[in-house]
Amino acid sequence: MGRRVSGFLAFAVLLAVAVLTAWDQQPHGHRAESAPADVFSAERAFRVVQEIARQPHPIGTAEHDRVRDHLVGELRKLGVDTEIREGVGRYPSGLRRDVLGMGRVANIVARLPGTDSTGTVFLTAHYDSVASGPGANDDGVGVAAVLEAVRALRAGGTALRNDVVVLLTDGEETGLLGAEAFVAAGKDGRQNGVVINHEARGAGGPPLLWRTTHPDGALVDAVEQAAPYPNTDSLTTTLAGAQTGSNTDFASFEPGGLRVLDWAFAGRSAYYHNRLDDPAHVDLATVQQMGDNSLALVKEFGGKDLTVADDTDRAYFQLPFGVLVVLPFWVIIALAAGTVVGVAWLCLRLRRTGETSLRGILGAATMAFVAAPLAAGAVYGLWEAVQTIRPEYRPLIGDPYQPEFYYVAILVLSAAVLVAWYAIARRLFGSTGAVAGLLCCLAILGAALAILAPGTAHVAVVPTLGALVGMAATFAVPDRWRLPVLTVFLVPAAIFLGSATWPALQTGITTAPFLVAPAVVLLGGLLLLTLTQAWPDRRGWAIPSTAFALALALAAAGLAVDRFDDQHPLPSQLIYALDADHNEARWLSRAAPDRWTRHLIDDTAPGARFAQLWPDIAASGVAPAEKLSPPTAEILSDTTESGQRTVRLRLRSTRGATNIALRYDTAPLSLRVAGRDVTPPPKSGFQFYAPSPDGIEVQLVAPAGPLPLRLVDYTWLPDSGIPSYRNPPADIFFRQDSLGAVFVTIPGL
Repeated sequence: MGRRVSGFLAFAVLLAVAVLTAWDQQPHGHRAESAPADVFSAERAFRVVQEIARQPHPIGTAEHDRVRDHLVGELRKLGVDTEIREGVGRYPSGLRRDVLGMGRVANIVARLPGTDSTGTVFLTAHYDSVASGPGANDDGVGVAAVLEAVRALRAGGTALRNDVVVLLTDGEETGLLGAEAFVAAGKDGRQNGVVINHEARGAGGPPLLWRTTHPDGALVDAVEQAAPYPNTDSLTTTLAGAQTGSNTDFASFEPGGLRVLDWAFAGRSAYYHNRLDDPAHVDLATVQQMGDNSLALVKEFGGKDLTVADDTDRAYFQLPFGVLVVLPFWVIIALAAGTVVGVAWLCLRLRRTGETSLRGILGAATMAFVAAPLAAGAVYGLWEAVQTIRPEYRPLIGDPYQPEFYYVAILVLSAAVLVAWYAIARRLFGSTGAVAGLLCCLAILGAALAILAPGTAHVAVVPTLGALVGMAATFAVPDRWRLPVLTVFLVPAAIFLGSATWPALQTGITTAPFLVAPAVVLLGGLLLLTLTQAWPDRRGWAIPSTAFALALALAAAGLAVDRFDDQHPLPSQLIYALDADHNEARWLSRAAPDRWTRHLIDDTAPGARFAQLWPDIAASGVAPAEKLSPPTAEILSDTTESGQRTVRLRLRSTRGATNIALRYDTAPLSLRVAGRDVTPPPKSGFQFYAPSPDGIEVQLVAPAGPLPLRLVDYTWLPDSGIPSYRNPPADIFFRQDSLGAVFVTIPGL
């Protein structure tokens, strides 16, 4: 076989390894309802989803109460001691907001006592949904996974050493309120507690361990030993731990001293908080993976001594067939140092043999460093161009309904930048210089990551070390064995490339420029080592040119295939706001006018009174002033002493709104809401969800003098009873922040 053919064949083999790695991580198959009683069955769990996701059940609604009572009944049928714990929750302290979210919550708590408990294993999920969707995936699947895991545990008759507590939290969608209230109460073995949290930000894909508390050594060791589908790496958990854009109950559990494994799936994110987040759009294979992991982990932690905690973090990454490699940081640091030394030795050897020069190596390395951000910029620009052509994509909180063509376009465009780099570097510095430069780039990157964030360094260190060993081995084997040997040692790069591309794309196109594109350039560049002899000497530019053209064609195909219709509705956002003081109303929106709202709103500014309450409004329009009863504030007491004014109020919605807010211009000195001290008081006010029919009691302490306060109550727009409101067409659905609001100034203050 000629060198050119064998080179392309080796490259194809490595590309196949990358594809199969990505495929292996996807969920495949599920157990039927007839499966043995002591194993997890996705079909059995699905019955729970069908029951609790009939319709939206946000906090403060009758449907929410029905779901709560059903879940309590199901847990009691399993023979588990179950109770409803009511309380008042608030945003966790780590979430800083000008308007603080609070609410009345009802957590479901069920306990399985251990035989010789050293701590508590918490199986957690939230049972409330958003108003805009039934919540079959978010978080019906999580709730169902918990119940089915407990059922299988009971059916197996396994007596666990440690206590197991089922905690189905309330008010997660309104600000992680139930989990915060549970932690604030300080009960149920919090000191030695381990939380297995279940979440969703889509309707399929692999459940990912995307966030852990730190130090994570003991947690990750347990995942490595027990979880059949670990689906994680320390790069992901390091990055997720530093971000706050997507929060789960993790943000409430962590400050309470609990150790947390935060699992979530994010594929098919178009269905997130969507009216089509219903049982028909649940992937049973995803349910099976999540449930198998939960059952295995509760058994693992249920038998451990939870008083023994690891005080170190780990570096870890996944291989095919559910293998999780866990390494101490010092191993990664040592490998990074060895890679730097090895690459330096290789470059010196190549320079001595005259195959390249130091200048060529440094030039190619510099170009490789530049190629990664260029690929990121190209992918970002492509998505910006797509959104310009189809502006309906801009307000999406997830990906399009049919994103596959876009995913492939992103991969091909990133590969186009890669092969363009290789073509230029090869022409300027020779094929050997290009290869050596890429290895230098990766070795330096791996060393920098090992120093700054060793949990992330494996993504560069392990593939580079494999490629380095493979190249060194080619010096010691006969010529005809060089390519096969090199190909074997490039398999780690192919595996890492597969793990870092398609599964990462499923978490969202907006992250692709920063995660996927650099991975394709740097890890995919290692695969090009097989093409050193196979790359055409003439017309090499045809390869990147074709790739660029193909990426554009794929993006165009995505635009042609993905359409909004009855089965793929466009999200829309609209607020009806009534100023009860002036009997004036406006339609407001945080998004630009779409094809349905444009007959109600335009780019007109809403006016100062409305803008104070909704400062992020992008469009508004005049609305009829409907006869809606405004919220009321009963002044229970009003005293001034030592230059401080103390006011006690009872706030109530007269129209049965699901939440009520108190707003002020200057933060008070102290604030107490529904029996909870709020320290420090939020800058602009608070919003309280699920108030009781009798209202909520509030106490403010402020400097002596006038105390202007505004009161607002909110309902889900379709339920707000506005006569002029019309339901949108079937190809439109309202976002969860579409509201009917009435605001009024509290008189007498």
